[in-house]
Amino acid sequence: MTDAVRIGLVLPDVMGTYGDGGNAVVLRQRLLLRGIAAEIIEITLGDPVPESLDLYTLGGAEDYAQRLATTHLRRHRGLQRAADRGAPVLAICAAIQVLGHWYETAAGERVDGVGLLDLTTSPQSERTIGEVVSTPSVAGLTESLTGFENHRGGTVLGPDARPLATVIKGAGNRKGDGVDGAVQGSVLATYLHGPCLARNPELADLLLARITGPLPPLELPEVDQLRRERLAAPRRM
Repeated sequence: MTDAVRIGLVLPDVMGTYGDGGNAVVLRQRLLLRGIAAEIIEITLGDPVPESLDLYTLGGAEDYAQRLATTHLRRHRGLQRAADRGAPVLAICAAIQVLGHWYETAAGERVDGVGLLDLTTSPQSERTIGEVVSTPSVAGLTESLTGFENHRGGTVLGPDARPLATVIKGAGNRKGDGVDGAVQGSVLATYLHGPCLARNPELADLLLARITGPLPPLELPEVDQLRRERLAAPRRM
């Protein structure tokens, strides 16, 4: 690791529909507030994905942009090599589908994914939209997760992936399954927007601690207030 923690914001030009680039900003800010140097490296469609960064984030996208991202990540395999060596990867919404074995478009076309997650995604009969609250299933997470979902894809996990959380309110991966997200190796994925890490600072620190080691707590009352408001929010906006 270099003197500054390098956070890769992967394909914000096509995977930034829902403001998920804010997750990288949250990660950087939580490091800076602790006196740890950090920088965000933007990786666009014009760039190969470097394998040497410390942590990677990917966001949501619409169908065409999702297809562009899939093609780019399959061609430039730096993200796969980084994950293989244990670099943390946070994948949000459409990025879950991109990192799986395959996903099916609304037109019925099956697109081969990156293969970092043992899962597949097919269209659901209805779009799931609204607030989500879930109980995490990952060691080191003790607080409920909160976020906003907006997707039609229904994701099914294979045996090598485990859920990030059990859904209390909302749909998650697929309506009726009762789970959200996926965890496999160094990859952590969820359907939660918000941005996810602005709503869930414990999750942000879990990812960061995999790079830095244990981190001192931060007292941020405004973040606590945001969490209280979102945890109490109705399902549909």
